[in-house]
Amino acid sequence: MRASRKTAALAVALPAALAAVLGTAPLAHADAGPYCLNEVKNCGIFFYNSGRTGSFTAFRGSSVSNLAGYTFLTSGTGKGQPVKNNAASFNNLSVDNIATVFYNSGYSGACDTFAPLTATDRLHNTYNENASLGFARGGTDCYKWN
Repeated sequence: MRASRKTAALAVALPAALAAVLGTAPLAHADAGPYCLNEVKNCGIFFYNSGRTGSFTAFRGSSVSNLAGYTFLTSGTGKGQPVKNNAASFNNLSVDNIATVFYNSGYSGACDTFAPLTATDRLHNTYNENASLGFARGGTDCYKWN
């Protein structure tokens, strides 16, 4: 009788513990690294400083609805600082798609839209106020970089 109670208790406790662990697992992140990769269609690079200087991080492949949790990766001023609300300049190395930097998470608010293969030394609407990045996605209140 005792063994079956322990087994029953374990049968209830184990899934609950597993659910707690899985429930607090980190959210999936977009592919981010120090550089763009040749085989990736979309790539946008945030720089910590104006003039495309300082530390930087490249976002490759898919859009990012919230830049929280990402940091500047390369050596230089800003290394280790959060990307969200800390980028001063940007480079869209996507060959075919526009890239839009948004003021708010979830692809909303003021924005800067970049034509393919376009960069700026200083973000206009999202200078140090950048919360999401959309590839092939525009906004309604965007400064256009051509």
